[in-house]
Amino acid sequence: MSQPLVATQFKMERVVPYFQPIMNLQNNRVWRYECLARLLGNNEHIFLPSEFLTIVEQKNWNAELTYHIYEQSRRFCANRNIPWSINLSENDLNDESLVTWLVRSHENTTTTLFGIEITHTTLQKHFKVIAHLNENCPNLTIIIDDVSTSSAILAQALKLQIQAIKLSGEMINSPNIDKKALAELVELCKIGSTKLVAEHIEDKSTLELVTSMGINFGQGFYLSSPSARV
Repeated sequence: MSQPLVATQFKMERVVPYFQPIMNLQNNRVWRYECLARLLGNNEHIFLPSEFLTIVEQKNWNAELTYHIYEQSRRFCANRNIPWSINLSENDLNDESLVTWLVRSHENTTTTLFGIEITHTTLQKHFKVIAHLNENCPNLTIIIDDVSTSSAILAQALKLQIQAIKLSGEMINSPNIDKKALAELVELCKIGSTKLVAEHIEDKSTLELVTSMGINFGQGFYLSSPSARV
């Protein structure tokens, strides 16, 4: 889809959350839902973030998009008592007003429903912000995404009682899985009883491989594709 066509159809009110479950593979139950932004275009076309985020960045609407998808997801999930998470980008964590808003919104809450997901790369650049959120929002679920190797900063984060880390799809779907790196990550997760999640489970053979390695949580199209409803 061409960028000019996306631009003509982009309106913030057309951005909605789609929900993809993270599954407990031991009992086939949903642990929580990741809320993914989708743009509803004309003729029922659905745009992925890769197709419209450039527009958001050009217009400097990053924070507005985060607030919007948070509120849409909150309204849907909180009323149904569903655990849910949104993705925060480097731009989000660079925005002091957004981080302050997040703390003020969740520092005194008793609910454990809400969570955030950040990439391993973002963690490395913004560890102090994540530590600040962890300290001031003790009931906030923090998930580290797109992890392919252990690192000092990841080990440090797990001592903060990070609830989960997600293995990158490339790591799981590689024909030559780095078993040493995977074993290190498994050991790291044991430090704080952290959940280890395999992403991009797209077929039965990948699911069988994941479970054979002792990974108890997973996400991917084979388990469930993102949906407008749960």
